[in-house]
Amino acid sequence: MPINSTYGLIIILLGLLVITACSPTRALNAVVPSNSYTVQQDVAYLPGLGHPRQTMDIYIPEQTPHKQNIVVFLYGGGWDDGDKADFEFIGQAFARLGYVTVIPNYRLFPEVEFPAFIEDAAAAVQAIPNHVPSACNALSENERGLILVGHSAGAHSAAMLVAEPSFLNDSLPIAAFIGLSGPYDLPLDHERVGEKFSQVQGNEANPVALIAERKPRHLPPALLLHGEADTIAKPAHSESFATELKALGVPTTFKLYPSRRHVALVASLASPLRFWTPAYEDIQMFLTEQHLDSDCD
Repeated sequence: MPINSTYGLIIILLGLLVITACSPTRALNAVVPSNSYTVQQDVAYLPGLGHPRQTMDIYIPEQTPHKQNIVVFLYGGGWDDGDKADFEFIGQAFARLGYVTVIPNYRLFPEVEFPAFIEDAAAAVQAIPNHVPSACNALSENERGLILVGHSAGAHSAAMLVAEPSFLNDSLPIAAFIGLSGPYDLPLDHERVGEKFSQVQGNEANPVALIAERKPRHLPPALLLHGEADTIAKPAHSESFATELKALGVPTTFKLYPSRRHVALVASLASPLRFWTPAYEDIQMFLTEQHLDSDCD
């Protein structure tokens, strides 16, 4: 694609992203390089005839060796929208760093409500050892783990997997949590939340409250990223979560990006938009600092 055409498309994408939130994400896929990975599409993560949405895409880096740890990305969409096909640019972003990257679909409201979203994410995570490439199979589980990354509603789901261990009875260990623009202190009376969480009892869907009440001993290091101008999930969510994690001694980094709104963080992981926020660089730095960027032997 000519430089002028690419630049014009980027300007259009920025405008659409600011105006319409997450809907134009597929357009980002058209302007990211696709020669650094292969994709295994529509891999079922439940045995038998599961729901059509209970599948995942697995992005495998062309470069070898791969990283020891595996990235799992949970997308947002208010629990009633979204598809893994929209987020090829995320698969590319992490595959370019050498990480096998898994992006699962999950069932959506109104067909289901909480806790089905979290249960599907957990099922995908638990199925990963059966579907990842064999390059790191010689490693023990203590040397190999999952990096949970989520945006918006997906960040909430990822945080729930961290805060409520009962969702993950048998999986690779969670090596880190990276949350972008997440609603961690979930307001059940919010118009975009209430119906989807109508069966919630107490704080069972609130990651901030769960860790404050239970004070779990084993929590992974966390990177929380938020836009200062986010009006969909306000920065106070990440601030509160960071405060509770730090109080438990969990290595936690919280970064607030001035003037950036809800979708800016996830969009700026796409290679043409990385000038928009330093989120991609901050994630790389965090993974290096936490020694989560080691290669397979």
